[in-house]
Formats: sequence, C-alpha cells, structure tokens
Amino acid sequence: MAKEDIKKEIEQEDNYTYSDELFYTGEGDLLDTPEGRAKFCRINETGIFRKKDPRVFKNYIWVFNVKDQGLTIKRQSLVEPQLMECIDYDVNGNEVGKAYEPT
Repeated sequence: MAKEDIKKEIEQEDNYTYSDELFYTGEGDLLDTPEGRAKFCRINETGIFRKKDPRVFKNYIWVFNVKDQGLTIKRQSLVEPQLMECIDYDVNGNEVGKAYEPT
C-alpha cells in the first residue's frame, strides 16, 4: 500500500487531516533531527499538529509550532505514563528546555 493510501486511511479513521510534513509511518521522522525540526518550523504555519505515536499504542505526538520561532513536542512519557514529556526547541531545532505535565 502506498504512503498516500495509508495516510488517507489513518486520516479517515482519526477524523483528522495530517500535515504531509508531519506524517510518516516509519524511521526517519522529520522531528527526530535538529534539521528536520527546523524545516518543520519554517514550512508550517503557526498551529497545533498531531500524529500517531509509534511508541505508545493509541496515543499521539502533539507539535505546537510557532512559525520561524520554535516548537514544542509533547508525547506521553515512557517512564511515567501519567505524564506528558514536553520538549521545547528553538528555530534551529535544538532543545532549549524540557518539562513534564499531567496527561
């Protein structure tokens, strides 16, 4: 099945439209590297994006993007499932802070 077909199927299941730059189904995630995060921050408008978290069944990764300024990635903590891990990145995709908040 082609990536576009998988994306369409997941969008219908979730009733949510995913950003093409955020959607992926395997290794090489755009958000895994500083360069990828910087690209995401530059090309996407200010807003909130989400995608399925491949590490946690039936959960999402949330990306809060401020175009050309930085972004925050929130996902369920693997150490303490009752907490969300929130990592802040600058416009170059480098980590500038980390916090935890209740789910």
